[in-house]
Amino acid sequence: MAQTVVKLQIEQVLEEIFLPDSYGYRPGKSALDAVGVTRQLCWKMDWVLEFDIKSLFDNISHKLLMKAVRKHVQEEWALLYIERWLTASMQGKDGAITARDRGTPQGGVISPVLANLFLRGLPRYPLPSSMGRHSSEPEEARRHC
Repeated sequence: MAQTVVKLQIEQVLEEIFLPDSYGYRPGKSALDAVGVTRQLCWKMDWVLEFDIKSLFDNISHKLLMKAVRKHVQEEWALLYIERWLTASMQGKDGAITARDRGTPQGGVISPVLANLFLRGLPRYPLPSSMGRHSSEPEEARRHC
């Protein structure tokens, strides 16, 4: 319940910085919307690059994520909750307690919003011109995340 409250609060602010044609875990957007745009782009491009980020939710750096969160989220109470959820220790099946410095809450409703924020802050690398005709937008490769 608390994650939903924070998600609803920060999502309003973060939606303003996300690209309009980014579809992953976004309110009012779906995978079918992304497929429709991809179909249109396929007629304009000579090639398509598809990729998946293995274990994204498990490997997001808390340090980098919190830097982005602090930049865009002003409510102290939301920052406090987010940091606590990220750094909460994990207990394994054997009972061992493990400290965490990366990853978002497993199955948490806040995790997709945080992952989108993290992806938004990744460096932008234009694709090499040797790959033929491609979009001039540096965000092209990440736009459907």
